[in-house]
Amino acid sequence: MNSIESAQQYMNVAELGDSQAQFTLALMYANGHGGLEKDYIYAHKWATMSAMNGNEEAAMLVELLIPQMPQQAFEESKKLIRLCRANKL
Repeated sequence: MNSIESAQQYMNVAELGDSQAQFTLALMYANGHGGLEKDYIYAHKWATMSAMNGNEEAAMLVELLIPQMPQQAFEESKKLIRLCRANKL
């Protein structure tokens, strides 16, 4: 299995609400691993979703990501989080 398949598998499970998959995906986006480009918007989104599902490590990651993000990126991430929550993720 290559890293792109791995990232897609994490995405599939994360979208089902699995907090560990969400956290792993957040780390992959934050570091640009697993075939994913570094993207703090998606890292913040997935870390926040994981934290909302009870993952304490994800909550710490959220706090680390916020200072790294321009305000516009932070607002975009919050918009994506609202969309996820509207879909009951």
